[in-house]
Amino acid sequence: MRFTLSAACALAMSSAALADMTNFRDWVDANSFATNSTSNLWYGTTGLGGPLMAPGTSWISAGQPFSTPLIGPLVSPGSEPGAAGPATFDGSWVHPGNGIPAVLTFAPQAPTLVGAVHVHTELIANGLSGNGITIQVLTTIGGVTTNHGQTFLGGTVSDQVDEFNLPAPTVLSPGDTVAILFGDNGSYLYDHVNFNAWMSPIPAPGSVALLGAGLVVAARRRR
Repeated sequence: MRFTLSAACALAMSSAALADMTNFRDWVDANSFATNSTSNLWYGTTGLGGPLMAPGTSWISAGQPFSTPLIGPLVSPGSEPGAAGPATFDGSWVHPGNGIPAVLTFAPQAPTLVGAVHVHTELIANGLSGNGITIQVLTTIGGVTTNHGQTFLGGTVSDQVDEFNLPAPTVLSPGDTVAILFGDNGSYLYDHVNFNAWMSPIPAPGSVALLGAGLVVAARRRR
């Protein structure tokens, strides 16, 4: 998509003004898990293109609590103790199902400039007993779906921030989507994960060329 510098600046300022809602945890704090609809700015599905999860105190799939995907409830620092340690940041539970990813979708309701998708994750509770999860980001823009790469979380008490850059800052319009897939990496058992996700209008520094080639740069933080 081609746009002028002034238009890009205006959209960037607009995106900054809406930054709290392009941050998943902030959106849930404002809206809760009480509704789950494709008309939401954020919504959860059982698998990519699958049915909407049922709303409530979490978004859940049929057959909960363990064998099918869920997103929620909210997590706060110090909660969810276990071998993986308690949570270190404000986020939300996510748990993939048996061969079925938990999918969180961002669906802009107005033109939104996006240059990167950031996913912050850590294992919580008994997460060290599992074999970890995969994290993948897909965009669908103008009906064209692009895979922006896949990363892995597992076997560590460290949290990580994975940054998935678009090839260039892109204006997402209503009808476009960003899908974040949390997969079971072969087994859903003990996939106890705290996460948050957010959009930014510019790509992560120093990553544009690499990510344009389909690679993902992961910024890892020690507790």
